Amino acid sequence: MWRRRTTFVRRVLLGVDTLVSALAFVVSLYIRSWLSRVEPSELPRLLKRLTFWIGERPPPLSPEDYQLLLLALLPLWALSLQYAKAYDFRIAHRRIAWRYLQAVAMGVGMLILLAFLFKLTFISRTFVVLFAVFQLIALTLGRVLIIEIVRAVRRRRDDAHRVVIVGTGPRAVEFAQQLSAASPINLEIAGFVGVMGESSSPQARPRLGYVGSLDALLDRTPVDEVVFAVPGKSPDAFREALAACDDRGVDVLLTLPPQVPSAGTMELANVSGVAQPMIGLRRTPTAEAQLAAKRVLDIIGGIVGILLAGPIMAATAIAIKLDSKGPVLFKQVRAGRNGRKFTMYKFRSMVVDAEAKKAALMHLNEMGGPVFKIKRDPRITAVGQFIRKTSIDELPQFFNIVMGDMSLVGPRPPLPSEVEDYEAWQRRRLSVKPGLTGLWQVSGRNQVDFDEWMQLDLEYIDSWTIWLDIKILFKTIPAVLFHKGAS
Repeated sequence: MWRRRTTFVRRVLLGVDTLVSALAFVVSLYIRSWLSRVEPSELPRLLKRLTFWIGERPPPLSPEDYQLLLLALLPLWALSLQYAKAYDFRIAHRRIAWRYLQAVAMGVGMLILLAFLFKLTFISRTFVVLFAVFQLIALTLGRVLIIEIVRAVRRRRDDAHRVVIVGTGPRAVEFAQQLSAASPINLEIAGFVGVMGESSSPQARPRLGYVGSLDALLDRTPVDEVVFAVPGKSPDAFREALAACDDRGVDVLLTLPPQVPSAGTMELANVSGVAQPMIGLRRTPTAEAQLAAKRVLDIIGGIVGILLAGPIMAATAIAIKLDSKGPVLFKQVRAGRNGRKFTMYKFRSMVVDAEAKKAALMHLNEMGGPVFKIKRDPRITAVGQFIRKTSIDELPQFFNIVMGDMSLVGPRPPLPSEVEDYEAWQRRRLSVKPGLTGLWQVSGRNQVDFDEWMQLDLEYIDSWTIWLDIKILFKTIPAVLFHKGAS
């Protein structure tokens, strides 16, 4: 129950902050309109300084233009608030203000970018300044008020979500402490229930008895949830205690049996046509809505990339033809999601017989593992050196992205021959669709050794969200412009 509430509270906070931002927008628009009508001598001292900094009395504006702008900015504010992790209010006030400052700066930056891209000349500088100030103040004060209200409610224990911890060892105590610190709802640790043969911690207080008498405990005191925090114990060892919870409708949270991998996502799966419930384990992202948004982002990003990079690709094709003999595009079979083969496109940056010359250069390989890379590869052409340094050679992969073989963000697609030499743990990087850019590209590329490269890909898979993709895309821009790690 409390886990679902935590997610719900975060979503509510994100919605409230977005509405507060909209309110700050309206207030700023009202004040900006008032400034265009009032005489300078009638202004308060603070606003006089503001208008002096901006310039003369601002001209009148059209509220209708700003109404459409408000609708366009709502999702951008939600994005910036999510990126700044403004939904977390278990932190100090100064950290809340800092996160809101980041969100407001990002939102104002996107507003300025919109004005530049779409030539929104009606946007007033005075309004932008007023809005940034009012949004930051409103968000910070609003969150502080919510925190104080929640703290006041949590001091009232009569309606708390009461949790009993089965286990008195260090892991049980650690779990209880983390739960108390992390839960944003009114939650109370009622106490600990011991297990025979367990090494107890003196911090496991209050003690409410042993697991064998859990049924009596549930009958004499209000309990909403029982957490079995005893690592290494199978659920069979708590059969009677689990039945006692089930009979009374008390929620249960179990640690995994020792033989079940603890990493990844676990769910109770009901398979159609199969009567027995099963445990489903996944190490890949499971948020279907975000995965759908990722595919939409890939399609839009791929099409926009093709349109924007079209002139560059045309010029590159001509330069390659003039520089050396051979095709403009280099087509190579790569390993995609779970080892599926596909043809990846790049601009040709090497001589035509580059693969035939590879064996003679193997002793110069500077990258560990099955990957072959050398800084001064004699097979690279003059034009090839430039397009590799600037990552222009990767532009044709926008077509792979639109076709669905690749994503904008993900692990780089390896050669099937490289996959054959992977260690078992490295093969998990193939569990998601390969990408044009990723953590490896924004972390130094060729300056990162092979094992660290693989670890970065696994870190991306384990922590993936659509917001992480957007963050990596933004980081890719300076990495490409400043040739970070490219060769």
